[in-house]
This record gives sequence, structure tokens and C-alpha cells, in this order.
Amino acid sequence: MDPVKTGLVGLRFGAGLAAGRIFGTENEKYIRIVAACDMKQDKADAFAQKYGLAAYYDLDTMLASADIEAVMLITPPAGRAELIRKCLRAGKHVLTTKPFELDPDEALSVLREARERGLVVHLNSPAPHPSCDLAQIRLWQRKFALGRPVSGLWETYAQYHETADGSWFDDPKRCPAAPVFRLGIYGINELIAVFGKVRSVEVATGRIATGRPTPDNAEVLLRFESGALGSIYASLCIGDGTLYPSAETLHFENGTIRKTQVRPIGEKDFTEVKMSLQTVVDGKIYREEVTLPAAERSGSYEFDRFCEAVRKGPAPDETAPETIAEGVRVIAMMAEKEQQQLNDR
Repeated sequence: MDPVKTGLVGLRFGAGLAAGRIFGTENEKYIRIVAACDMKQDKADAFAQKYGLAAYYDLDTMLASADIEAVMLITPPAGRAELIRKCLRAGKHVLTTKPFELDPDEALSVLREARERGLVVHLNSPAPHPSCDLAQIRLWQRKFALGRPVSGLWETYAQYHETADGSWFDDPKRCPAAPVFRLGIYGINELIAVFGKVRSVEVATGRIATGRPTPDNAEVLLRFESGALGSIYASLCIGDGTLYPSAETLHFENGTIRKTQVRPIGEKDFTEVKMSLQTVVDGKIYREEVTLPAAERSGSYEFDRFCEAVRKGPAPDETAPETIAEGVRVIAMMAEKEQQQLNDR
């Protein structure tokens, strides 16, 4: 398959993503970035010159180019659905990132429009297809009749030394329960994939070391319609030498699954995913362990599958728009809860 000729929009984070994940890597077999677009002209010009790309300063002008098949849209989440809609109506496929949107209705609407138009919209979380770790969870659920979900615990952290800069990171309406919104969204999407729809949300936040007006320490409690509970903890103020560790524990009526994404200290990337099951078989405790490739874990960018979907059409097992929008609905509930807390102070 020929690589998809792609325009990169949004260079604040898009530049690092392209430099680290696409240029000079095997992913260039799937994605060929041919243009860069940013409202800051000097930033667009410098990036385009460095990599030999066309430079654009607004999305509409870039979308008019017949040389561009897809848009890699790395912009702030608020209002991103409308930008995706512009891309779709220009006949372009879209590769974007988490958090997907702030408005669940807009998220669902634009994802359904993409399907109606036969165009591809992929993001890294939730994955466009069941990831290898999710597939393993579902395999164990069936194989060992684990029963109904009871609780899910997910956490990650890093240490940022941030100051207020007037960006969307400083705005609780655009960045609700900030650490969970920025990092914990992976956990929200992973628990939804296993436990289903969320009934209600509770939010606890704190500011410990950040210079921003938004929190750097947060936990969200999810009550699922099934009766299961979920806890998502994310922090931007823990510095133990480990970057973005991800630990997940899933309790079911008849067993427990644990998952750890491994990133050795000093390494840039995750190297593997370790998973374990504990249950009871014939009256005895039974354990099973697997190690999976990190490249196919939940939360990774699947450039190869994006290329395949563009060239051959979306696969039948693609993540449903309703599942993606459910994660956005949880974010909206988080934002409402946090705003209530701010108003009560």
C-alpha cells in the first residue's frame, strides 16, 4: 500500500509527534507528511523548511490541495469535531488524538458523518480496533467465565513543572480535572471498553506543585450502569523516575486481571505489556501470565491500520462511534462536576 499523503495541522504537539513517531521511522511506510499547517506562520515555515514540506497557515487553504488525502489533526479538543467535519466535507480522512472532543453530541455526530461518507477517522484512544491487551482481556473473560465486572482501578503519573501560559491547559472548562483529562483519558476509555456505559461521575482534585490555575492531582470515580465501579487516578506532580507508568486492575465476580505497561527508566518508549489473570479452576487458584508487544497496546497510534483503512475501507470491527462518544460524555460529566465544586467554593 502506498503511504497516505497527509497534512499535519497543529504544531504545538504535532511537531513532536511527527518527529518522534513518523519521520525517519518505519511508519513512513504508512503516513507521508507532505504539508504542515499552523496559525503561527513562523512556526509553520520553520517546520516545513526543516522537513521539506508545503506550509499553510489556515485549514481551509490546506484542504483545497488535491495532493493531500488525509489530515493529521493535533489541535486542542474543544471544537475539534467541527474541524474534523471540515476535513470530511473536503473529502479528507482524519487521524487525530485524545482527548477527542468536549461535546459528546458533536463527537457522535461527526463520527457518524464520517461513516456515512465512507471516510476514516482514527484516534489513539480509544483505539480504532480492539487492541491486543483488550483482546486478551476479552479472551480471559470468555475462557474462564469471569462473570460480571465488579471494579476497575487505573492510574498513571508524571512530574511536570508548569507555569500558567494562557493556553487551554489553564482553563477548567476546556481542561476539566486536568490530569485525568490530559493523561487519564486512556484509563476512562479502557474501562468503558470492558465495563460499558457510565451512569455517574464524581471528581476529586488538588493543586500541589503546579503553577497553573488548574489542578495537577486528580481522581475520578465512575459508576457504571452494570453496578461496577471504576477509579481513574492521574497526577502531574509525582517524580519517581518513571514516566507515565500505567497500571490497571480489573476485578470480576470470578477473577482478577492486572495489566502493566512497561517503560524502563530512561527509555523513550514502552517496551511491552505484562498481563496476569488469577481465578479459581476446579477449586484451586489458577494463574496465567502473558507478555504482549507494546506497539499494539491501548493508547498507541496505529498508523498501519489507518493506512489500511484509507486504502481498503474501514474494517468491520472498528470501534463504534457510540463507544468513542461515551468517553466524551464522561468528560462532559467530569467538567460539570468540577464546575459545581468551583462554584461552591
